[in-house]
Amino acid sequence: MLLGCACALGLVLGSALTPAPAAAADFRVYSQTVGDAYQLVTSGNEVLNRRRLHQYVGFGAYHLLDPEDDTLSISALFRFDADFGLSDREREDVKNLRKDQLSIPYVFIQAKDVAGFLDVTLGRQLHADALDYLMMDGGIVTVKTPLYFGVELIGGLEVKESLSDFNVSAFELDGVRFLRDEKPADKTTVVLGAALVTEDLTWTRAWLGYRRLFSGGYVDQEKVGGSFYQRVVEGLHVNALASYDLYNGRFDKIQAGIRWQVSDAFDVEGEYLRMLPSFDADSIFNIFTAFALNDGHLKLRWHGSADSQLYVGGMVRFFGNEGYGAREGELLLEEKATVVEAWGAMGGIAQRFGRDGRLHLDASWETGYGGDRLLVDLGGAWAVVPEEWQLDARATAILIEDALQPNLETFGFGYQLGASYLVEKKAAVSLMVEQNFNRLQTQSLRVLAVVDLDFWL
Repeated sequence: MLLGCACALGLVLGSALTPAPAAAADFRVYSQTVGDAYQLVTSGNEVLNRRRLHQYVGFGAYHLLDPEDDTLSISALFRFDADFGLSDREREDVKNLRKDQLSIPYVFIQAKDVAGFLDVTLGRQLHADALDYLMMDGGIVTVKTPLYFGVELIGGLEVKESLSDFNVSAFELDGVRFLRDEKPADKTTVVLGAALVTEDLTWTRAWLGYRRLFSGGYVDQEKVGGSFYQRVVEGLHVNALASYDLYNGRFDKIQAGIRWQVSDAFDVEGEYLRMLPSFDADSIFNIFTAFALNDGHLKLRWHGSADSQLYVGGMVRFFGNEGYGAREGELLLEEKATVVEAWGAMGGIAQRFGRDGRLHLDASWETGYGGDRLLVDLGGAWAVVPEEWQLDARATAILIEDALQPNLETFGFGYQLGASYLVEKKAAVSLMVEQNFNRLQTQSLRVLAVVDLDFWL
């Protein structure tokens, strides 16, 4: 009902404010069908067989009012999942586990420059900003001013799996997930928010916003934060992001980065991240997030030519009880250090061979708190017939020596072999075989068959 009203309202507003010329609109229809079959042999020699089908169907309508300006558009995506390998016993053991599921990731109508100063998006949508990812049924309205900034208003209902058989969301926070046939029944969660956002600035983008989620008279989540990007001079770019959790009274994410194109052949990229995950107000997982992670990365890239690239980098990571009392620190860490660290290095090379082939090699190593990890990844592709037949291959090896849980120590190896056939850039058929070996899962074999269709009408 909400989606239908949103679409109808958007069409009426757009048609009334901007007369439609006698010209055809652009329509896009696309789909992806994935057949997934795999066999897993566990460390206890138990064999699990799975046969799954995933279907995505999308639709887009553009330039509905003006063939030269995309002022009104409609976008939709539907998803169907089926698992033919689930036994009745498995379905009884795991609540809310279904053999088939039809869901709607998004259906929305978007109108730009309504009356010359409004951008409106109505319907089910996936929204991402400095505060978090959000899937909701509702609307986002941006009121633009002539002073290079706009006011963004957001309102609607959070999409929850428990409220409809057509709702499947990966963005619900853990810890309070509703299980079917359990009590009490879940409640709708209202989303309200506002933000200031820059408009029509070429080298500057900024966003400062507030959002609140509440249900049944109680606050589920309340955050304020912002993001910023600036090109300082040609080749030098900086960005920053921060999110403050008002309910828990702490920053849950602070991020800053820099990228400097020193020359045509050389660039430097660095990033700092401080993360202290937060959950909904009634989530039991809030008691486990006492310490923040501080992570720093630095990467240097050298472009030998348009077809070759080499990079090296390093990382350092700190875990500590920043801002928390000694009693809490002693209770959780006992006599261990209140600040522990990890560090590592990475490097790789990528090479293209004209239009027909490419090859890459990446390696990374980490040590310190948590143990050691070494990862090597090699892959490539070759267009046997350019823009028609392509072969892919990849091999990955990983060595893990876990210092906290010795039972997780293992060496793993896996490979992938694939082939794709492209039909006039409108359809593609792909087949991939993947096999992995390690001590915890002694063998897993997986076969994927994918059919992609993409048409403009």
